[in-house]
Amino acid sequence: MTELKTQYFGDEELKQISEQVKITKLTLLSTDSYSDEELWESIKSTGNAELLLCSAIQMCVVGFGNKSYGYFEYEGIKYDVKDLFLKCGVKTDLSLRDKIDPQTLTPRRLQRFFRQQVHEFLLRNKNVKPYLWRKYSIKDDRYRSTTYPGAESLIKDEEALKYLYITYNELDNRLKTKISERILRVIEARGLYIV
Repeated sequence: MTELKTQYFGDEELKQISEQVKITKLTLLSTDSYSDEELWESIKSTGNAELLLCSAIQMCVVGFGNKSYGYFEYEGIKYDVKDLFLKCGVKTDLSLRDKIDPQTLTPRRLQRFFRQQVHEFLLRNKNVKPYLWRKYSIKDDRYRSTTYPGAESLIKDEEALKYLYITYNELDNRLKTKISERILRVIEARGLYIV
């Protein structure tokens, strides 16, 4: 009778491997290419931090797409967001596969970086309704100020996170995207969970 080899090692074999292969001084490094500190330095170096904040609010509230970022008026002057991005070196022509450095400015990174300021703007301006809340949510006013791109990196309240996630699910269903999967990863990376 022939003996069958097992596909998986048992406890004893695994322990023997641990005795043979030992590691010391291992340091795990993050693969995340996002750094608030480095982005803040990049934002300040443009000399246009206030205008980049305005552009982040514009994108979070009004939205953007098809290489169009819209306009805003600040202190009586009208700004074209795309022109501002060109002037400040904000990268708008990247693909999802592009690897970028932590200090590189992009529209999405500006939304994420200015997440607190967008939230404060929405709290102060109760008549302003972010496109995500307006177009894809059930319009529960309790979550109007926490339903915008970038909020997933700020919100701690479980119910507000759940509302945001459900809203992104609706967006995914309508637009055939998978943004809610990324939102869930961000939430879990922050050590928070929605049930």
